[in-house]
Amino acid sequence: MQSNQSYANYLQRNTVSTRLFPAACLEIFLLDQAQDRHHRREVEKLRELAEAFDWKLVRDYEKALSEGYTLVVSNLAKSILWTSHRFLAMTGYNPGEVVGQTPRFLQGPETDPVRLRQLSDELAQAHRGAVKTPIRQQLINYRKGGAPYLCDIEIDPIWTKQGELTHFIAVEKEV
Repeated sequence: MQSNQSYANYLQRNTVSTRLFPAACLEIFLLDQAQDRHHRREVEKLRELAEAFDWKLVRDYEKALSEGYTLVVSNLAKSILWTSHRFLAMTGYNPGEVVGQTPRFLQGPETDPVRLRQLSDELAQAHRGAVKTPIRQQLINYRKGGAPYLCDIEIDPIWTKQGELTHFIAVEKEV
């Protein structure tokens, strides 16, 4: 490249890229900013739920979200009330297809019934107050298109500050 030739002219003559470098940087910056705003909205939604239901949270869910985990909030009947965006991206569903469902809609032919029974038993123990620690399990779940994926799941029984079990929050990550 000659010293008097501009960078834009150089790119036009040599067709190195169809996009100018500063434009690509701006796109990356704007995407990063949008993801940060989305993350803050998810954290705020969790705070609103915690305040509305008077939860005594024992885990840093903001940190879990920032580390790439998905979150699923369900009531005692196991109906999904809210999910993080990453859960929707991982499974391929949209919020309208998820909210109101139980997580059973994610199960399929390769989902281990023994593990499901163990999970169900531990959730029942949480209902009786016998379990206050996270319930851990690894399951094969299915995406909307039918593709299986292995998922590490930790389900936190969520108690009010008065000691009443009201919800569960599943912290999940694809393995």
